[in-house]
Amino acid sequence: MKEVERYIEIMNRLDIDALGDLFADDVVIRLPFAPDPVPKRTEGRAAALALYAGFPDLITPPAFQDVVISPLADDGEFVAEYRSDCTMLPTGKPYRNTYISRFSVRDGELTQVAEFFDPLLFQSALTPSS
Repeated sequence: MKEVERYIEIMNRLDIDALGDLFADDVVIRLPFAPDPVPKRTEGRAAALALYAGFPDLITPPAFQDVVISPLADDGEFVAEYRSDCTMLPTGKPYRNTYISRFSVRDGELTQVAEFFDPLLFQSALTPSS
């Protein structure tokens, strides 16, 4: 569970370099509801870090809050629920979403992060006001 807590803490600082120590070489990032052009699946540490490298230009630190982390029956498997409260930098609009994520941990590293969120809220925050 400490790896999931660390992920949340790292993301709240948008310290993308620190994710390199947390992600396994074979990490898989799944964002099934992400709107295009965000990839739905990213494999490998280098590709995952490249994906996350765009976050600091997209959002202010997400201020994940109301975090609840629950272990699953399988060792090293966790589900986390949390909310964000930040700003989309390209539009200056507030971005508040709710997330449910599944994490897989092996030998102190994350091997999978699957994040589920409302893509309509994401797109709305990225759409410039008219």
